Amino acid sequence: MKINFRYIFKEWILTLGIAALVAFFFRSVIASPRHIPTGSMIPTIKVGEFIFVKMFSYDWHVPYTRKSMSKRAEPQRGDVAVFEYPIEPDKDYIKRVIAVPGDTVEIRNKRVILNGRPLPLERIEDKAILADLTPDYDVDKLALFKETNGDHTYFVLHMIDKWAPDLEPIVVPPGQYFVMGDNRDNSHDSRAWGFVDRENFLGAGSFIWFSFDKNHFPYLRFSRFFRPLI
Repeated sequence: MKINFRYIFKEWILTLGIAALVAFFFRSVIASPRHIPTGSMIPTIKVGEFIFVKMFSYDWHVPYTRKSMSKRAEPQRGDVAVFEYPIEPDKDYIKRVIAVPGDTVEIRNKRVILNGRPLPLERIEDKAILADLTPDYDVDKLALFKETNGDHTYFVLHMIDKWAPDLEPIVVPPGQYFVMGDNRDNSHDSRAWGFVDRENFLGAGSFIWFSFDKNHFPYLRFSRFFRPLI
């Protein structure tokens, strides 16, 4: 039987190639799926969750690259942002924007003070959303809060028995941003390695599309599917 290579190319290879180009275009310009392997953003994003990142939140990117073609908007206080890790640009980090250029940020007794005023912080006694953190965390040793920064109100987590150093007042330089994880005592962020340059931002977190819990049957957190990131 004679093999029709022209048919194979037209019907399969060309079709798959076009599909791949469209997928890469969508991923680099519109939305990019990401897996979260660490707990620095607990309880907003839990270990084993998959999120979509809006790649056009801050910039339009040159298709199939990370290079900015034109700016759309600036990162805002409270945004859940994805950016290139300043120390190792080949790694992407996800944190919350705490302070923008010109802000003065300070931390006292784990409380964020922005431009001389502590961010509103409300203690939450119902810690049901933390129940699935066992056995990695002892829920009785966790304090859950709601923090408000800008237009965003979100959960943050403190470890009751873990000491954290204060941060003396610092002014965020032009074109730079101060970021932190919502899991405040278990996050490697601006407190350790400094500011994020505006050019390093890739996009903003949109929503959780899949959530897997390896420690608890039935292993899927159905209630967290398609939950928006605020």
